[in-house]
Amino acid sequence: MNKALMESYYQTYNAEDPIALRAFYHPEVEFITAQGAQHGPDAIIATYQYLITMFHDKMTPTAIAISGDTAVVSIEDCFTAKQTIDDFMGMALKKDETFTLHLTGTYQAEAGQFKKITIDMQT
Repeated sequence: MNKALMESYYQTYNAEDPIALRAFYHPEVEFITAQGAQHGPDAIIATYQYLITMFHDKMTPTAIAISGDTAVVSIEDCFTAKQTIDDFMGMALKKDETFTLHLTGTYQAEAGQFKKITIDMQT
């Protein structure tokens, strides 16, 4: 794990390119959020495609700490609605309206791919 891998991941995520993003995920990746756990690249990419259909989703790492095969990243995740959205996380949004989440991501890598990702809201 290194800072260049993390920076490349966020650049790829922000490019809205699901095929390129998939290369970062280990075949047995586990992705954990407050909404539950997803297993495998297909599940993660399906959620990503859903999000980028509704939003321009730009994640910006504000701090990256690496120890061995683990990175802990502070993230500002800015969502801009591509269309009117009646309900997303309890919010109604008009086209071009934005909101930002402050997150902490813990990434565990194996053989240069993410095997486990945990995303938590910062308090």
